[in-house]
Amino acid sequence: MNTPRRSFLSFLGGALLSRALPAQDDLFSGAPAPDDPLELLYSRRLSFAGGEPLITVRVLEGRHQIVVLPRGPLTALARTDSGESQTAVSEGIPGRWTLQLLETAPGAGAAWVELEQLRYDDKNGLQKARDEWAARGVRVRVATVGEAYGIAGHVVDTRRYALLAEGDATEAGARRQAQELQLRFGVRVQIRRELAVRPRARIELRDPHGSSVAVGESAIELRADPGIAVEQVEHGMGYSFHGYEDRTYPGRLFAAVDASGSLALVAAIGMERLIKGVVPSEIFARAHIEALKAQAVTARGEVLAKIGARHLGDPYLLCAEQHCQVYKGLTAEEPDPGAAVDATRGEALFAERNGKSRLVDSVYSAVCGGYTEDNDAVWGGPADPSLRGRPDFDPRARGMAEFRDGIGEALVSRFVHLNPVPSYCAQSGFANPEKVRWRRTFAQREVDEFCAPLGVGSVRSLTVEGRGVSGRARALRIAGGRATARVYGELPIRKLFRNLNSGMFVIEREKAGWTFAGGGWGHGSGMCQTGAIGRAERGASYREILEWYYSGATPVRIY
Repeated sequence: MNTPRRSFLSFLGGALLSRALPAQDDLFSGAPAPDDPLELLYSRRLSFAGGEPLITVRVLEGRHQIVVLPRGPLTALARTDSGESQTAVSEGIPGRWTLQLLETAPGAGAAWVELEQLRYDDKNGLQKARDEWAARGVRVRVATVGEAYGIAGHVVDTRRYALLAEGDATEAGARRQAQELQLRFGVRVQIRRELAVRPRARIELRDPHGSSVAVGESAIELRADPGIAVEQVEHGMGYSFHGYEDRTYPGRLFAAVDASGSLALVAAIGMERLIKGVVPSEIFARAHIEALKAQAVTARGEVLAKIGARHLGDPYLLCAEQHCQVYKGLTAEEPDPGAAVDATRGEALFAERNGKSRLVDSVYSAVCGGYTEDNDAVWGGPADPSLRGRPDFDPRARGMAEFRDGIGEALVSRFVHLNPVPSYCAQSGFANPEKVRWRRTFAQREVDEFCAPLGVGSVRSLTVEGRGVSGRARALRIAGGRATARVYGELPIRKLFRNLNSGMFVIEREKAGWTFAGGGWGHGSGMCQTGAIGRAERGASYREILEWYYSGATPVRIY
């Protein structure tokens, strides 16, 4: 079968075309038609309900059967052939309800391996990435995803360049290619789908007695106000903590069909309820309320920044994993984070850029180690004025004045050996000394094994070449008995040495091998979460915290 190579955009009426909308257009205009659930699930635009955005989030997919347990009376609405939803169950009894596929047909279209995404203004980075993949023997092409919106007088621009690996355009071929690329280069890639025809299925709902009570054409909506529990939700895919657990979600779920024609379950959640589940998954739930407020604002902005740029061709906007943001449902909600979300309702970070108020990419990391990092030092690309590295300590603290303006090559060894370091992330009540300062030692045979794919032979020297303002490594020169190689970028360097805690380190040659002495946990750009807690404990408001970590930005209420 010849699979079409035309863009998914053309099949959805241009809903994804990357264009700046006229000033009167709004993020919430053009919301999907309310009468067909598939229009809600496949739309790349936000709908607006109850005074806030409605976000569709993947609960699970790739199943043939799903078991749910409503926490109250169940209502089920089955989709008909014409796209209407008809009530099939009202006041359903408690117990284990089962969703299963009767008939299925996968979608038609193209599937590609998405190697990486780059910022829309990073033309140089795009060309560099193309050249690097070509040098690896991977042919690529470029697509544009996302959109620029106006919202309450501010700009939300989610446009990105997506670098796609050329392949045979089939789902099976893309999956094989993804596995090969991950094995060869150790990169975590995604599958991007360009659907010409959506997948279809007849989905059956059976009650706790095993009786068939509803059959929906590609969708069944389930509602139960107290929430709906779902058995065996898969989480942590691709990580060491991969597993399955039962989770409970707010009371509106859709059984739908994923791109492969299998059964998927999608939660439709108001933005604020979503953030109440995200915040305690991303920061200590018992942290100071002002730090929790800061986390709520950044998490809300991260959701907005991903709309239309992730999971193209899937019947949801976001996943519930690290790829988007971790969401565990109602079971993750805690009173203090919930209060922080309520106190900052509708707020996200914006900054003035070229005369317009634009959404800030409000990234964050766990522990900065005493100094945050410039975005371009971490990920490359253009410098973001709101993501400049900043000291996470009081420069008046004893012995810290020399580090106030940055941690260069001459200072980095002294800085990472400060223990304790008088930084906010080290002085927080939630500080973990082993994340603020750390050491990892590898035997010579281990280093040789790690670097074997580079073809350098037995490693003789490891040298950091270039550092960011926080002292984090930009590149690592590896000289061996046969050749010399360089690894560029904070994350590739960390991954090469079995997930180093951060890129803020110095390398010490020892008789038994090599020791990395470092500071921090995570990439270090944007808000330092533990540092935010330390600042809040010393009287800083959430606005002061955010305005420190994100230069020139301020929280703005947009709904």
